[in-house]
Amino acid sequence: MTSSPSPAESDLLYLRGIDSPTVANALERLELRDRSEGYIGGSVQCAFPELGTMVGTALTATVDNAVGRSVRQHGYWDLWTTLERMEGPVVIVMKDASGTPTRVAYAGEIMVALASRLGAVGIVTDGALRDVAEVRAKGFHYFMRQPVVSHANFELSKIGDPVFIDGQLVRTGDILHGDANGIVVVPGESLPSLRDAVEAIRAAERRDLDFIDSPEFTLDGYKEMRGYGA
Repeated sequence: MTSSPSPAESDLLYLRGIDSPTVANALERLELRDRSEGYIGGSVQCAFPELGTMVGTALTATVDNAVGRSVRQHGYWDLWTTLERMEGPVVIVMKDASGTPTRVAYAGEIMVALASRLGAVGIVTDGALRDVAEVRAKGFHYFMRQPVVSHANFELSKIGDPVFIDGQLVRTGDILHGDANGIVVVPGESLPSLRDAVEAIRAAERRDLDFIDSPEFTLDGYKEMRGYGA
């Protein structure tokens, strides 16, 4: 298992106050990675947008459905032992390995209660979760493909190994920032420069919106302002 230093509390507080598209745009400005990298694909949906922004460091796991055999228990307890040792807040990231993600829910009310007690603030999965009303009431974040009513014969394994979630590589220790728009992976090395990049993005967007809404707006004028054709 690989891990990165946890972000400072001041960075966490700052990130909670920004929407994820602004974070994504600011990271593009810093040119730390290709623009097609750094975010989880749209099949993983925010279940509780009313909870606002989720920010935490990732703890990864692979989850399967042990059809026709007994479940191996060690991965289940390895998850909780590892979570207890991590600095919070933590986001548990569960990679579906069943091949049938509409047939098994990987967590519900009891697991969420334990996860929250041990420092987690959310679960992200390319599979399913359940007990939606109960988990919403706890203020715990769910990002998933869909709810499924049964946990079937789920089995946790490979705690802490890198996983791909809808096209995005996620490693234990990665900083995740999610809201109703989706989830961005925030590189730790971006944090010293992120505030300035966010302010630059906000200023540019405000300038665009002000001109578009103004009586002076023309498409040619907007092209000129954006430097099109220069």
